[in-house]
Amino acid sequence: MKAKGFTLIELAIVVAIVGILAAVAVPIFSSFSDDAKIDELQASMLVAATAQEKYYVSKGKYASTPAELLPYGFPSNTEDMRLKTGIVMKNGVGMSYWINGLRRIKGETHCWLYVSSLMGTQERTSFKELKSSEQPYTGVSCTW
Repeated sequence: MKAKGFTLIELAIVVAIVGILAAVAVPIFSSFSDDAKIDELQASMLVAATAQEKYYVSKGKYASTPAELLPYGFPSNTEDMRLKTGIVMKNGVGMSYWINGLRRIKGETHCWLYVSSLMGTQERTSFKELKSSEQPYTGVSCTW
């Protein structure tokens, strides 16, 4: 009678192939997770921008601190994500606002800036990843 089943060599080859595939796939999926965390930070920054717009409609000016925006839906800080806001001044007038977002991913701080379009100019709303030394506006910081 002939025995049915796999030999030890065949099983070892299958285990080796699965190990190689896992070694290739894990770093790829890890980078997807990091990208998703950056996307989550940017989404929270847009929620913060919406809070600024609601505040502007209500008060006729932009808020200079997150505390002023909490009743308007400004997101709360978490253990691994921080948001700040401020006003872009032009000729002594608060023409626009910025949202500064920090996110810790695997021990590294990622720093982003969202600036609404400046009233009366051609500048557009934009996201920008900042280097740790950049400080385009007073109050913007990439330090935790």
